[in-house]
Amino acid sequence: MKKFLILFSVFFLTAALAPAGNSADALAVNKKVNSIDELQRELVSTLKLTNPQSEDQLEQAIESVTRNADDSLLADYYNTTQSKTILPNTADNADLNLDEYVDDNSALGEFQRHEINNDLTIITTNSPVFFIHQTTVEDTPGDEGDFDTAAKKKKYKNTKTYSSSYTAKNFLNMKLFTVKAKGYFQYNGSDVKAKLNDAWYNKGFLSIWQVSNWKKGTYKKGKNYAELYGRGNFHFGLEIQGYGLVVQDQYIKVFLTANKKGSVWRKYSVK
Repeated sequence: MKKFLILFSVFFLTAALAPAGNSADALAVNKKVNSIDELQRELVSTLKLTNPQSEDQLEQAIESVTRNADDSLLADYYNTTQSKTILPNTADNADLNLDEYVDDNSALGEFQRHEINNDLTIITTNSPVFFIHQTTVEDTPGDEGDFDTAAKKKKYKNTKTYSSSYTAKNFLNMKLFTVKAKGYFQYNGSDVKAKLNDAWYNKGFLSIWQVSNWKKGTYKKGKNYAELYGRGNFHFGLEIQGYGLVVQDQYIKVFLTANKKGSVWRKYSVK
């Protein structure tokens, strides 16, 4: 009888002190978050921890956070704020130079920039939308045919090839758009020329209806600066759980700039 009581007591204490196990894990996994601030913090900490090095790794890290967002998050936000814009702090038909747009709002404290690594920055905003800014740098092939006669005489040099892209998403992991520009520059200390490889955009899933007047090219600012760009009119809207139809028409631009000394601007500093 004593042995039975001792064994029973041990079993009871063990069961009482044991961790909840699968049931607790299930509750943690199924817990939904309806706070934008909490999701923003979780997104930044997850990306800093995982430090994604590829598109797949980045998407997996973002998905691990956005899947915890409560389905009513966006509807509650738009109903509470009565916001009529998809992109925060914008007006319909406004020109949106993405670098300046992010920079200006960051200076005002409306947006927060979080550098994950040299090529990846996350910009959280005062809304459910966040921006992914990715940059790359690679060697430019040394093709003599790329230089015209005048360039050869003036001993122009090539910079490396740079790219800059912005992707806008929300916390239901719905992509609004991606815009990207890629190219390099030729410089000789007294002049600079932009060489565009390409500039393009990707539509978001069920959010962007139309992109018109898409243009890509280069632009000279005297002899001191040159620019390569992609830009166009993005007409897009979004319906969230029956909450109206938020529609915007934005003229969106992404670009790279270099000076006559071969310094190229990407992100927010000279590289």
